[in-house]
Amino acid sequence: MGPSSDASNTETTISEGGLWTRWTTRLAGVRWRGGLILAASLLGCQSMAASRQITAPVALVLPDGLEEARRSFLQGMQLGEQSVRSCGAEPAGMVTHGVGQNDDPAALFSKDGQDRLLVPPLVVAPYAADVRRYGRLTDLGETRVLLAHQRGSSLSTLGGLDNQGRLWPLLPPRIDDLRALANDAIARGWKRVLVVSDPSSLEGDQATAFVELFEGLGGTVLSYTQQKVQELSGRNPEALALFEKDLDWLGPDALALAAPPRGKVAQWLRRRQAEKLGGARPTWIWLNSSSQAASITPQPWPQLVLKTSAHGPGWPRFAESFGQRWGYRPNLIAAAGYETARVLALTVAGPVPLASDGTRDPLAWIDPSADPLPLCQAFAARRKGGSTRVEGVASDFSLRPGQAPSGVADTRFMAAQ
Repeated sequence: MGPSSDASNTETTISEGGLWTRWTTRLAGVRWRGGLILAASLLGCQSMAASRQITAPVALVLPDGLEEARRSFLQGMQLGEQSVRSCGAEPAGMVTHGVGQNDDPAALFSKDGQDRLLVPPLVVAPYAADVRRYGRLTDLGETRVLLAHQRGSSLSTLGGLDNQGRLWPLLPPRIDDLRALANDAIARGWKRVLVVSDPSSLEGDQATAFVELFEGLGGTVLSYTQQKVQELSGRNPEALALFEKDLDWLGPDALALAAPPRGKVAQWLRRRQAEKLGGARPTWIWLNSSSQAASITPQPWPQLVLKTSAHGPGWPRFAESFGQRWGYRPNLIAAAGYETARVLALTVAGPVPLASDGTRDPLAWIDPSADPLPLCQAFAARRKGGSTRVEGVASDFSLRPGQAPSGVADTRFMAAQ
């Protein structure tokens, strides 16, 4: 059963107190209508001219297109707002914008009389955001950006882009998923692997990182060349024939495959191994996301796949609640929506702390080294003006600027059939 359309009923409101009051105080000379309430469908919201004239304490930026990802995020966010209300608190008010993949987010915000952008204190960046563009937003004032969907290689660039510590990743990096696969492979005795990637696919980017992790754990990556990743496109018969000879000669314990499960490379390897009459059939380790791994079917040889992307200790309860509410198993994007709702509500629940540079930082209440608290206790700490850390769902909630939090991924062994 797919995502329900009920997420379109979610509303956003501009809070009249807390962070909202402090922000409007700073914007002297800007006129506001008292008691303004923005009611909008998050799912169908597009960037309209009217929304560009509104500056609120939080701006939620959603990607145009990518409807399945939007629904998952918003359904998770709606569930997170429900958990906030169960603690007697209110969800954060926000303005919602839609943005295209190549659009500059700066165009979403209005300007003051001196032609300066009025960017709110906290911006939630969309799925696979261009961190350079959102980094430039933070240079315009005291704005902090919550990278609610970022997991890929762009996280490694934050150190050079975020000297002021204003970009906050919310999710664990993809390398935590690969680490779980490498650990499980070594534990099962598969210590000699041959790594194959399809360079034309996004999955091919995972191969090099897996090699480093696997060798760091004491495993051996086999290759007849200096290149430890064997790149195959499935379109060169000579390269495929040469690889087949190398595979037979090297005799690896496992084949680590960074390619789409239904792509040409995987289809050729699957057909080659299924038709093989003699010799061993190596195990396959799929370096894919958990959503892609769900479509992988059993074969006459063992396979190891990712069951659940890296997540936090609160994942089991969240997954159960999400399944009961929406009728299907959540992914990490849904967990990001859930976590975002809680972070925003906790942010506006108490006074705005000061960062180490003396600026007001709406996220400085997060203490990544503190013992995690249940959500309602975390609200009590925030109302008193204290720092805190909540039990994480999408990660371990060790949130800090410029550095992704950690998480633990689950793998699934598929026996030969």
